[in-house]
Amino acid sequence: MKSRGIKINFVFNVIGPVLTLIVALITVPLYVSYVGVARYGILAIVWKLLGYFGFLDLGLSRASANALAKLGDPSLKGERAKVLVTTFWLNLCLGCFGGIVFYLTGIFFIERLLTVPADLRPEIESSLPWVAAVLPLALIGGVGSGALESRERFLASNVLAVAGGTLGMVVPVICAVFISPSLSVVVPAAVIARALSVLFLLGFALQSERPLSPRNFDLKRCKALLSFGGWISISNTIGPLLASVDQLMIGSILGVAAVAHYSVPMSLVVRSQLFAAALARTIFPRLSRSSRDEATQLAEKAFVTIAYAYGAVCAPAIVLAGPFLELWMGKGFGSIGGPIAELLLIGAWPNGMAFVLFAFLEGQGRPDIVAKLHTIEIVPYMIVLWFLMSHFGVLGAAAAWNLMVTIEAIVLFIAVRLQPSRLLRLVPVLVFMLAGYLYVCIWTPALINAFFAAAVLAAGIGASAMIFDAHARGLVASLWFSRRRQRAG
Repeated sequence: MKSRGIKINFVFNVIGPVLTLIVALITVPLYVSYVGVARYGILAIVWKLLGYFGFLDLGLSRASANALAKLGDPSLKGERAKVLVTTFWLNLCLGCFGGIVFYLTGIFFIERLLTVPADLRPEIESSLPWVAAVLPLALIGGVGSGALESRERFLASNVLAVAGGTLGMVVPVICAVFISPSLSVVVPAAVIARALSVLFLLGFALQSERPLSPRNFDLKRCKALLSFGGWISISNTIGPLLASVDQLMIGSILGVAAVAHYSVPMSLVVRSQLFAAALARTIFPRLSRSSRDEATQLAEKAFVTIAYAYGAVCAPAIVLAGPFLELWMGKGFGSIGGPIAELLLIGAWPNGMAFVLFAFLEGQGRPDIVAKLHTIEIVPYMIVLWFLMSHFGVLGAAAAWNLMVTIEAIVLFIAVRLQPSRLLRLVPVLVFMLAGYLYVCIWTPALINAFFAAAVLAAGIGASAMIFDAHARGLVASLWFSRRRQRAG
């Protein structure tokens, strides 16, 4: 029953991001077409800067999700109320403080770090107050998501997330097309849409947690949440910097147009990790309330499963990335962005597996390992990033990211102490990944040839999964027997 519940929740957690990805695939070309490459590049960096200020969450959203997962018993409803109300007030105050700081310092960072066309500076200045308003919304939205996911109500969580994400992407595009492509119009539209989605999420998530009162704020719970979230807050401080420093350096050295050529492939690669993120999100509540041995067994199964499942996405995507970007964004954009996406997909695979390792460590109360790793790697990564980008341009930035996430995944694997034999099972996936990359380096495949090569790679990884992954064999067998029973009935 537990395994079946995980599978159902995993499906919910995949469908939600897939629908959001489909909306993004439709809206991003419209963004670039109507607002222009330079504006889109600026917008991408502004959202990255805002994401960096998310460290002010201090790990409270993750800490509350962990605490609430352990308080699932109905008799503990009073304790759940204390966690929820305490987290809400802390995040609201921290979000407002961060929004003010971002508003006061944002224009300084943008003008000092980026090469911005003079005619776009007034648009940036007028949109900054709206951008700053997103921070408190993002922080309190995490309270609602944590409440739903702690009860494993992933269907409701994903329906609300898809609705909010769609609203946040479609409304700004409509405003750009019918009102103005100016950032002073597009950004407020995005913020208002985000505010509406957060209000819906909080209202739905907290209605089942009633009664709630401001008096449920609990100082003891506050200290416990901050203690657990302390290490996570370090990751939340350095993690966004690791995720955004490449685009900041590209904007500073190569210009904001180059940011768009890099950020679109990177965005696609990050979105392709929805399977890994969905699995980590699904098992996190169970990892939080399981013993070490039970959690290790669950993590080992999830690690191998996501290695093959995500490998079956990345390997075909490598040969399809170039033709797809040319078809989606135009030949000029695709010729530049295609090689970037192909290279980034190599690193995306180990990074996807690391999602399970992150979830294990945080669920088992060891977020300090993740925080220490992020702290150690930031300076070497920036040095390698600068060196490779100075010599190889945007492709050098992609190579530096690949190197960082691969080393990170290896260190986390050692820290979790999974069986080393698990890595040997992943060799076939790595071989197919490298074969796909070698293929696009030697040839420039047409769309039909790319589809054929992608099919071969996917089939090869699927066959390897049947040989090396017992969980995959069990899943196929269960589907086979289920279908036979339906036919017999």
